[in-house]
Amino acid sequence: MAETRYQKRMKVRRMSDIERLAREYSKNVQAMTGQYEQSYAAYQKDVAAKMAPYEAEVARYQSELMPAYESQKAAYKSKLDQYNATLEAIAKDPVIERTGTKTNYYYVTDPMSPFYGGYFPYTESYTYYEKKPIPKFTEVAPTAPTAPVRPEVQPFDTSKFAASKAQAESTFKREVGERKAARLGAVGRRITRPMLQES
Repeated sequence: MAETRYQKRMKVRRMSDIERLAREYSKNVQAMTGQYEQSYAAYQKDVAAKMAPYEAEVARYQSELMPAYESQKAAYKSKLDQYNATLEAIAKDPVIERTGTKTNYYYVTDPMSPFYGGYFPYTESYTYYEKKPIPKFTEVAPTAPTAPVRPEVQPFDTSKFAASKAQAESTFKREVGERKAARLGAVGRRITRPMLQES
């Protein structure tokens, strides 16, 4: 059965109404997208400002502090190795041989000596041993520099934008559905009332 003029008008009106809703929905989505992009750009700017001091500290930590520490650590290890080598050498040969002199006296028994009946001093050499002194290690181990602490950055909150978009989509679908149902109901009533149909 061919469509009546009323049905054609209703169909055009219905499509026009739905197209209007679609345009409004698209406009709303574009507006929300713009707001989202502006908010995200502001978020990125805030994050960059917060991260800038940290990134500067990381650059200094990597280019200055750590190389200086590694150099100090290498120098400390070299001195510690030398100290340990000294201790090993002392352990293998722990004493020092020394030579000293002492004065002794002997009783003169030669009656021809002017010292007869007395004591005459004389010097005598002798050998003795001393323990080698244990040196003290006075070097202080270098302290590693403190690594920069990354600031806490909260993730970008997309929940309100997602909720707004979901609500707009839900409203669009509901309104389209309501209009389709209303048009179908109106067409149905016209069909069941032939006197109102237009030829």
